[in-house]
Parts: sequence; structure tokens; C-alpha cells
Amino acid sequence: MKRWFYATLLIFVIVLLSSCGKKAPLEDLTLALILGIDLDDENNLVFYEINPVFSEGAKKGTESYEVKAKTIRESRRLFDSLTTGEVTAGKIQVLLVGKRVLQHGDWFPILDTVYRNPAFSMSTRVVTVDGPVKEVVFHNPEEKPQLSLHLKALIDKNYDRTRAVKGTLQELHREIYEKGTTPFISEVKKEKNIELTGISLLDDKGKYAQFLNVPESSLLLMLQNKKRHEITLTIPVLPNEKEKNIFHKNVISFAVNKVKTEIKSGYKQNKFRFDIKIKMTINIVERLFPEDKLNNGQLTKKIEKVVKKQTEDLIKKIQKKNIDPIGLGLYARAYQYTHYKKVENNWGQALADSDVNVSVKIDINTKGAVEQ
Repeated sequence: MKRWFYATLLIFVIVLLSSCGKKAPLEDLTLALILGIDLDDENNLVFYEINPVFSEGAKKGTESYEVKAKTIRESRRLFDSLTTGEVTAGKIQVLLVGKRVLQHGDWFPILDTVYRNPAFSMSTRVVTVDGPVKEVVFHNPEEKPQLSLHLKALIDKNYDRTRAVKGTLQELHREIYEKGTTPFISEVKKEKNIELTGISLLDDKGKYAQFLNVPESSLLLMLQNKKRHEITLTIPVLPNEKEKNIFHKNVISFAVNKVKTEIKSGYKQNKFRFDIKIKMTINIVERLFPEDKLNNGQLTKKIEKVVKKQTEDLIKKIQKKNIDPIGLGLYARAYQYTHYKKVENNWGQALADSDVNVSVKIDINTKGAVEQ
């Protein structure tokens, strides 16, 4: 008898608790899908929001709003006053941050409420906008899917192709507070359409430091051993011909099937030293010059030389800005801890003073099915 009593009581409590939760109908909610942050011409913070519209009579599938506020939390109150439903941030897919915001080193604390709010997804992509955020938020071409879906798919597709980073809120937070590396997020720009342009490199405070185009972004990700699917690189391996070179007959394209980057750290003569060895297995997918111009050995050496030079140029660009998106500081901390601890609070400058040596080893797997 007691068993039935307790079972009945348990069912009653479960039903009571489940009915206590406030469940608002979908049409009474405003699901923010994109949040944008920018500065106007007078350096006032401006926030943008894109929400889906569930009304059958609506002509457009989304609605976009713009408000001026001092904080993200205050902007939510203002968005609530504009929308028909209660704004919820749990479904935000993309956080757009204008380059003008990132050019201020003290911008990151404005995301405080994002990290405090347990409903906010830490997998939200953080993306730099080169230009006004407004141009992206109010861009609504009929032939494209919803902007939030389009932007997320654009980032994820290029992430899979080793051209971009997901740059989630969780990753950004870790990189900001990790002294052995500096943050980096994907960058987009509104031209005729919204396009991925590369990666934004930030300093240890989160301030915008350097831009990398898509080929440079792929090199950076290979240095980090973050290659995912096949990478295609196009490089010049022969001198330019005297003609106008309309058809760029000095270039070759190859797909990187496998890549392994080994990094060793040392300390000598009061500076850090890094030896970076890159090993690639590639397939030739495009060659615009006759095969008899370079034999297999010569071609291999040419590719190694060009990739080595491009990698060295990328590292010099990084050192010049006192940043470390590669994460060389992690190797210094792991293997040269005593020396690293002395400079960990100024690691960017220590890396700028470091010697970095690069070597590249290429193995050509195939040259394609057709010989020319």
C-alpha cells in the first residue's frame, strides 16, 4: 500500500513541477539569430539584431533592428521595446563585431553579459566585419538563404577547407586569457555579396593587429597542425615571361593531402629559437607550363622554396606586430619554462626578438592523369 502511495505522490510532484515552468508559444518569442556590435562616426556603440519572422502574412522571413546603447544588456531592453515578442539570445548563431570596435584594445569586456548568461551559446561564431556592420545586417538578397544560416555555413565551409576558423565565443575567451598565444577570428566583408576575406589577428588584449588573406590563413592553420580537408594552393614557380602574362603561365596549383608541422623550441644567446619543419604530401592539380620546363626533382625544389618563403614572410608579419597566433609561446612554456616565465607577460615582444627557422619537405604523390 505504501508503495502505491509513494508512486502516486511522485507522479503528482512530477506533473506539478512540469506545469510550473513558463512555456511561451513560439509566436510570442523573438529568437535573435545574429547580434552585431559596431561604432558610429561619433564612437557611440551601436547594436544590431536579426530575428526570424514566423507570421504567415510576413513578406520577409527576417526582421533587422538597430539601437544605440551602452552595453549588450541595455540593448536587449531596447530590442524588446521594438519587437513583438520577448527577445531570447539562446539561438544566436553569429556575433558580428565591426573592425572599428576591434581597433580599441579595451573592447572585450563588453561581452561580459554573454559569458555570464547560461542561455547564451558558447558555440556562437565571432566574426570581424571589415566595414560597417549595418551593411551586412541589412543585406537581404532574395537568392540567398537566411543571413544567419548563410554566414554560419560560409564560416563552417571554409573552416572545413582550412581557410578560416570557427572562432567561437568559447575559443575567443580561451585565447584572450592564454598568455602563450593570441586570438584570431574569421573576417568578412560586404562587397556585392558578403564574402569571407580571411582571418583577423588580434593582440593579447583583443585589439585588431593584422589581416591575413585566405592563402595566408591556410598557411597559418597548417603551422598550427589544424588542416582538416584537402587544401589547394596556387603558387608561382617560374619567372614571369616578358609577355604581358595574361594567362599566368608560371604558376602551379597543388592539393595538400597530408601535412605535418613539427616545432622545436630552444633558448640561446638570451633569445628564443624555434625550428619549424613542414612535411607535405601533395598532388599536382593544375600546371600552366610545359612539363619539360622542370623535371620532378626541380619542380619539388621550386615548390619547397616558394612555400618556405611564403611561410617565412607570414612569420615575419606576425613578429612585426608582436602577436603569436601560431601558439609558439605554448612550446616555449612547455620546453623552456624558466626562460618563458620571465617574459610571459610580454610574450609578443619576446617572440618578435626570437629566431625562427623554417624548412619545408615536399613529396609529390601524383601529377595528374594527363601529361602535357
